[in-house]
Amino acid sequence: MCESWRLGYDPTIRYDAGLKHWEIDVCDSKTQLTRSYICASICCSAYSTFGRHTRCFVAQEKTEGLVSASNQDSSMVLIKDSWAQATGPDSDVVHGEVAYLREIRDALADDRALEGTYPRLEAGGVVQIKYAGGVVDDTTQLILEDIDDNTRAKVPARIHRRIVMSPVGEPIHNLKSIDELIVVVGDVMAAHTAIAKRCGLLHRDLSVNNIMFHRDANGGVRGMLIDFDNACRITDMEKTEQPDCVGTLPFMSIGNLELSNVKRTVLDDWESLIYVLCWIGTVGINQADQDCEAVHILPIKSWHKDSATNIAALKTIIMHEVSYFVKYILNHIQEVRGFEELYRLLYSLHASLFDNHHVSPSARGCKLLQVPKVDIIRAVQPEVPALSDTRFLDRNVDPAITDSFARRAEIADALVDELLEVTQRFRDEALQRIDKDNTH
Repeated sequence: MCESWRLGYDPTIRYDAGLKHWEIDVCDSKTQLTRSYICASICCSAYSTFGRHTRCFVAQEKTEGLVSASNQDSSMVLIKDSWAQATGPDSDVVHGEVAYLREIRDALADDRALEGTYPRLEAGGVVQIKYAGGVVDDTTQLILEDIDDNTRAKVPARIHRRIVMSPVGEPIHNLKSIDELIVVVGDVMAAHTAIAKRCGLLHRDLSVNNIMFHRDANGGVRGMLIDFDNACRITDMEKTEQPDCVGTLPFMSIGNLELSNVKRTVLDDWESLIYVLCWIGTVGINQADQDCEAVHILPIKSWHKDSATNIAALKTIIMHEVSYFVKYILNHIQEVRGFEELYRLLYSLHASLFDNHHVSPSARGCKLLQVPKVDIIRAVQPEVPALSDTRFLDRNVDPAITDSFARRAEIADALVDELLEVTQRFRDEALQRIDKDNTH
């Protein structure tokens, strides 16, 4: 006979047959207290035997007299259950998502303007298993401890982590309009910027699934940046000679896809945001306007299924000049009401990041790679008066740095200020249109 957890059962998740609900235990790593939650629904299931095996539950803390949980209750929380890769004995304490969320919560707690734009940590830590008269961390190494060392060494070491967060968000395909999406983007990038500046954390996985929203009592939307599994400290990135390739393939930055040795900065996440919006603009935001078939005949199709090298090559072509960006992306934005505002937003973000005339010509566009021959017709662009060299944002960057991505990385903070101004301006305009529509 052996313990049930060795056979795959999780004793910290139980079914109460009498009350007909599931109960989930969560141990907080800081207080070492265990709370129980009643599960109302499963909003994310794990379909793979390997990897993080992430599952998410909508739940409510168990209190005396509570016999069931309702998805409509304002006290609902989200429980994220996953098997994170272990990188060291204290990896979850110092570098794990729980540690990051605790740091974000403490740093931004007094900023009411950002309330609800990031997951607020309620509790979280490594799942605790009763063993040999005590409790131990639930890890793959514990489960496999009786297997020979050579076999166990071949299995990636993972930690079973459980996090309780609020509020409970919805996926962006539940949004009602492009204006609501623009509001959500403004909120998310405000949170992203604050987290980078005040906490020194880089998200590194801006994707369609990691941008969510929730509604207030009046039906207004609030954007929320989620999933800090791939986050890291900016200071750690600055020490890394060869940054990792991290994120969701279709939305990765060019430098990320190339495994470039240019340091990763917040600009990589802003670049990912552009790709997210390109995808939504082409495919659609919800079932009312989605056109999944159209994407198969556009250059953007390769972002989803091609190799990282080929995706980087195509993105380099498309993003290098505004004429290419217009031809291969913006001209294929859906002709549906509201999408013209997404067109304008994308044009402005591209101009601020890749074609910014506040930086020198050597800091614009993309470095050119050996790419497959494609039919590119260079559109005639009007001459834009350049600022004098002494006014370029990168005037103090070493002239020996000729890579456009590397030059922009040196002035990332200044460029982020411009990018954030763009998203906030579009957000304010979208809110005005929403208010106007609601009064009619």
